Amino acid sequence: MLCRGLIIFLMIVFVKTALAHQFQKDHININHPHIKYTISSGPAAGYMKIVNMGFDTDRLLKVVTDFADAELHYSKVDDGIVTMKELDYIEIAPQKAKSLKPGTHHIMFSNFSIELKDGISLEGYLVFEKLGEIKVLFEVENQTSIDDHTEH
Repeated sequence: MLCRGLIIFLMIVFVKTALAHQFQKDHININHPHIKYTISSGPAAGYMKIVNMGFDTDRLLKVVTDFADAELHYSKVDDGIVTMKELDYIEIAPQKAKSLKPGTHHIMFSNFSIELKDGISLEGYLVFEKLGEIKVLFEVENQTSIDDHTEH
């Protein structure tokens, strides 16, 4: 009975870890990096939550991949009109989480060397000013919501 309970506990821990889809280096945690697309050849938007558990501000400076060009962007919607601006960095305050999500900060992917397919994972590197590089896997998801602002 004890052995069976231990097996169930370990399975629950493993499933939670597998579903979390997160990456960490030192004090920076990356939760659920993913790419949403409407057209398999792009462009597409990258989203995630970046948690800075440290005591100093850091900056996301760029994203490096071998499957597409990547730029840091900020978008907003005013009176139904979407405007987007390329950024030099995204600041991550200490002891805070920064969400890259539709309608705000995101990664703009373009000039794909591959065809995007729902469910695949693509390797990339997030480059921070102080921390350096963090290797992540972007999960690719087909956009299902018109309100997602993935299409630019």
